[in-house]
Amino acid sequence: MHLHIGIDDTDSVRGMCTTYLGFVIAEGLIRRGATFLDYPRLVRLNPNVPWKTRGNGAVSLEVSVDDTSDTREYVIRMVEKYSDLKHGANPGVVFVEGVRAPPALSRIATDALYGIVDIQDVQRIAQKLQIQYHTMGSGQGMVGALAAIGYEFGDSTPELITYRMPSMCGEPRVVDPMSVRTMQEATYPYTFGSYDYASKRVLITPRGPDPVFYGLRGEDPRILYNIRDMISHSENLLGHMIFRTNQGTGDHLSRPLDASTLTPHSSGFLYGKVYGTPQVGRGGHAYFAVKSDDKIVPCAMYKPTGLAGLVSLLVSGDAVTVGGGVRAGKPGFSDILNVEDIRIERLARIYARQNPRCSLCNKNMKSQGKGQGYRCMRCGATADSFCTIEVHRGIHAGHYLPLPGSQRHLTRPEQRRGRTNDIKFDGKLPWFLA
Repeated sequence: MHLHIGIDDTDSVRGMCTTYLGFVIAEGLIRRGATFLDYPRLVRLNPNVPWKTRGNGAVSLEVSVDDTSDTREYVIRMVEKYSDLKHGANPGVVFVEGVRAPPALSRIATDALYGIVDIQDVQRIAQKLQIQYHTMGSGQGMVGALAAIGYEFGDSTPELITYRMPSMCGEPRVVDPMSVRTMQEATYPYTFGSYDYASKRVLITPRGPDPVFYGLRGEDPRILYNIRDMISHSENLLGHMIFRTNQGTGDHLSRPLDASTLTPHSSGFLYGKVYGTPQVGRGGHAYFAVKSDDKIVPCAMYKPTGLAGLVSLLVSGDAVTVGGGVRAGKPGFSDILNVEDIRIERLARIYARQNPRCSLCNKNMKSQGKGQGYRCMRCGATADSFCTIEVHRGIHAGHYLPLPGSQRHLTRPEQRRGRTNDIKFDGKLPWFLA
């Protein structure tokens, strides 16, 4: 029987990781004779959901099994055993039989990528489609579980995630930064998001107490498998699993936002013109406004992105496309678009008045007083009026991304511009190792 298993919201800020639970379940399914039909899926959903933990990732597994009832019971036991319920996890696990998921799940995935999805609406859809599910706590994880199954990849990237021994969880991760930098340089452009040159920081290791040791992101599962030994560390690892992901695709910013009806916590992009003069506030964050469809949208670009300085050079009339998430405003204040990336489409032309230049001496002339024209102090040549010159802006039209250390999992890095992946499942590749 062809079976899709979706899992989400099993972790908390204190620990656990839904990808780790996927790893544990995958090991058990393989031992029980299941055949995997695709790489496990790691689907990153709307990064602006206020109750998310870390990267807001949901996991799904696509397998062929002999006994769906036995498989469901096993998966539910694992979810109940490993979910961090004590610290706020609200797990959801769903089971969809058949080769293709119902189209309604694709719509859930789209809504969950760009905005907030009502759990009650999702439950009604699942009941109507006779989808079997199991929830704990508020059951909010059911949204991501269904979305992970229904997500339609227009582009995808693999990630090889390694896991720690349980006794090591919570201990500092020790990885040689130079080995990560060397790996990134040797594998460019087939890997991304590994090392930030600006901050000299390793990006493959998380900072929390979860079971993940490191994750390698790139374009080809085979390359990720072959380069894992380039990462120097001394920790004895539990194993690894390769996921098909939407990381690095920029999918969450592919839908236009409506300036007249901005919804808090939604994601997307907005085209318009800079309105007024950008301001740099306390902490080095830049605040500006974009006029789109006659609506003024407040925007913010924060200092860690490395783009606040660029934004401060914008002027009223510059045409821009900004992508990001809508942050709900406090009482008495408007919602604000937290900008993740910015494309300067066209720069407004700025002109300034300048004393005329002497054509003979190539020196600036001096004003002789109001209404009295200008005179060259060297040769005595005169001119009646000032001249107008275009001011050099110091910035250029183009697409600008935050520094790697400030990019989201979903951010499409510059090296992936114009690239689309269609990863084929290779069952012979050691995509799972425990």
